[in-house]
This record gives sequence, C-alpha cells and structure tokens, in this order.
Amino acid sequence: MAESDKISAVRQYLSGEFDSSTIDYRFDSGRMAHVFEIKTTRTYTGIVKNEFLEAHSAQAIPAMLKKFLFAEHLRDCNFPIVVTTSGLTD
Repeated sequence: MAESDKISAVRQYLSGEFDSSTIDYRFDSGRMAHVFEIKTTRTYTGIVKNEFLEAHSAQAIPAMLKKFLFAEHLRDCNFPIVVTTSGLTD
C-alpha cells in the first residue's frame, strides 16, 4: 500500500472518533513521524511514527489504533500522544 493510503486510514479513524472536527496533517522529518492535529472545541495532537505505518497495512491501521485506545488517550491527555509499533507514549 502507498503511504498516502496509510495516512488516509489514520485520518479516517480520527474523523470517525472526533465528530465535526478539522484534522490538519504534516510530516515532521525530525521525528520521522506524521503529526495530526484534531481541532474540535479544543485541539488534540496525535503523532504517528513512521515505523508504525511501515509495520501495518492501511486496512490494519484503524484496528490497531482502536486496540491502543488512541482516541481515548487523546481525549484524556493535555499533551501529544505518540503511536509506535509497540503502543502509545507521550
């Protein structure tokens, strides 16, 4: 799968979890990570490491993010949440 399909999979997952949100995306070459800013009544920042996207297919990404409780952690924390192949960090 193309990397853009994997980025779209993350974006679709976040859109489904955060209704009526705006999702901004950028690649952070210093971190080798994909940064998603989810803007609703407040702004949440999710950072998806390149290694995570490389390790999973576009079809598997939403299930993995759900398994890691990515959206729940974003809602509960006031700092960026980072997705790695082994789980979430801050």
